[in-house]
Amino acid sequence: MQRAQRAVAFTGAALLASTAAITATGAAKVGDVIAATVTPGSHLSPQGHYYLLDAKPGDSITQSIRVSNPNDHAVTVDVDAVDAVTGEMTGVQMGRPGSPHALTSRWLVVSSPQITLDPSEARDIPFTVHVPLGAKPGQYLAGMSASVPLSAADTRANSVPAGKAGFSLAVRFQRAIAVEIDVPGPRSPKLVVQGAEPKATASGVQLGIHIANTGNAFAKGSGVIRVPDTNTDYSFKVDTFVSGTSIVYPMPWTKAVVPGSHHVQVDLSYQDGRRTSWSGTVVIAGDAQNRLESQLRNVTLVHHTSRVPLMLIIAIALFVVFVAAAIVMRRRRRVPSPVNYQSL
Repeated sequence: MQRAQRAVAFTGAALLASTAAITATGAAKVGDVIAATVTPGSHLSPQGHYYLLDAKPGDSITQSIRVSNPNDHAVTVDVDAVDAVTGEMTGVQMGRPGSPHALTSRWLVVSSPQITLDPSEARDIPFTVHVPLGAKPGQYLAGMSASVPLSAADTRANSVPAGKAGFSLAVRFQRAIAVEIDVPGPRSPKLVVQGAEPKATASGVQLGIHIANTGNAFAKGSGVIRVPDTNTDYSFKVDTFVSGTSIVYPMPWTKAVVPGSHHVQVDLSYQDGRRTSWSGTVVIAGDAQNRLESQLRNVTLVHHTSRVPLMLIIAIALFVVFVAAAIVMRRRRRVPSPVNYQSL
């Protein structure tokens, strides 16, 4: 049975940006970083990277997350559960800070959702996993998130002055640690392909493949998408696909709209030799063709006119992330090094 082999995962950044015109002036606000690790003595995966709990329906299990402040000033930290889903390109994606509790995150209750830490201070924050009485066998995934919110003053100070062209960028860093709950009983993944549809993008026409894991366990494997009349033979890796989630996998297809009835074949291989095959037809003709061509012209025009500010935003975002990373590395020498997490 596939277990989450590594993870949790990541330091992420929530970006808030606005752009206008090509000649741009701008500003960037980088939020405070925060460190978070699993507290020693917690129930961990064999590799020790994330929480792994075996629990029956009705069980309540308390763990804790160690949150530390590597900054040279006090910070207020939001500590909360977030949902874990499958990302667009497969692999685990954690919810942003403050996002709604729609899935397994509803099982987690944090004792202190907001704390204040002095410089170099660390604190263990308990959280309890309440498994519903009606929970069915399977692998469930959520995450524990720690982040320092941007204040209203930060976002106001970072905004573009009225009447001037420019952009603003605010970066909020997040540390998230996966919490896997395994409810005993038979379990297996089941990947299904539910359809395909074309979409206009700045780089051409994309083929969106609708894939879901309708089983009750995580899946990992590989896939192939073939469209013979456009000479398309596209292979991709299926990273961790969370049970009970679905995605629209974006495959680069053609540079321009190609009219006709296109036969699409999708083959997925995953756990223990399991295979899923799907075939269908994507028709590009008539009104559908006209809409796609119009969308492609519009998205290409927007892409060209906004390329300069977009590149500026990307450059500044990368710059501030690298600067923040350098600051974190320097400050972490003052506090114990956290676990080096990797993605699922």
